[in-house]
Amino acid sequence: MGTTTNQIENHIEHTREDLGANLQELENKVKSVTDWRRQFENNPMTMIGVAFGGGVLLGAMMNGAKRNRYTRRSSGPRAADRESNKTLQTWDNIKGALIGVAATRVKDFIGEVVPDFHQHFDKAQSHRSTYASSDPNDIRERMSDPVGL
Repeated sequence: MGTTTNQIENHIEHTREDLGANLQELENKVKSVTDWRRQFENNPMTMIGVAFGGGVLLGAMMNGAKRNRYTRRSSGPRAADRESNKTLQTWDNIKGALIGVAATRVKDFIGEVVPDFHQHFDKAQSHRSTYASSDPNDIRERMSDPVGL
């Protein structure tokens, strides 16, 4: 029985060492993933794109508040107003595209760090799209029967 006890102790010690090494490796990986300097070194264009997108988003929020204060009171559309509208629509499209790209990059980044993130994200997205596209009466029935969700 002494040999069995020693084998169990050796096995426990070996397992403890493996777990310690795995924990250290995980800690190093988390540190490297959350270190923005290392991320910039590895993916400079992505980080520049995220910074640009954040700047555009911040600028849009600030410009939207200013635009609401200074709206024109003209009686009819003029050529300058139509050109201004086209320009604003183009910028809105660019902002939307940049936000979409940034959101995709963030989702992919989180998916690399967090296990099973994509699976749960897709599940949450399918539940949301189910509610968004359903008949209002159908949604009321589902909400009254939470087990059916």
